[in-house]
Amino acid sequence: LQAAARVFDMRGFKAATLRQIAEEAGILAGSVYHHVESKEALYLEVHRTGYLRMQAVVERALSGVEGPWPRLEAALAAHLEEMLGGDPIARVTGQGLMEPRDGPVHAVLAPLRRQYEALWAQLVEALPLPADLDRRVLRLNLLVALNGTRIWYRADGGLSPAALARQWVRMLGGEPQPWM
Repeated sequence: LQAAARVFDMRGFKAATLRQIAEEAGILAGSVYHHVESKEALYLEVHRTGYLRMQAVVERALSGVEGPWPRLEAALAAHLEEMLGGDPIARVTGQGLMEPRDGPVHAVLAPLRRQYEALWAQLVEALPLPADLDRRVLRLNLLVALNGTRIWYRADGGLSPAALARQWVRMLGGEPQPWM
């Protein structure tokens, strides 16, 4: 999976070949079929693994954290840390989270994506925000902004994932946590 994710990350799904993935994994091209039936199946498994891992990372970050703003900040930081500092699976999953809802990854993995979005819906619902604010729009825009960060983020740019999380909390009117 790591080798496939590296190739998908470097070349994109369409340009990647099973031969390149096999070379990256250090196996013969035909041996890939011992593990998966197709490039598409491998791509979906990379995403499935990444979605499940992202859910677990954010849930762990929320464990023991109390209060709506601290919980949001912890979730933001965990998502960013995994996506920006994670391995190739995390990077490819970040790309998949930006895919249109009618794309091939979403069509197969929609239940996992909905489960992850439900976690974010709970976080946003708990925030003390104006009653007439459409929290669904806020949640969706927040997720797009989080996942779009990988386009412009540079580790040497002066802001860590935790610092970015603090910035988002401040932009939304919350108090950033001193412990992060």
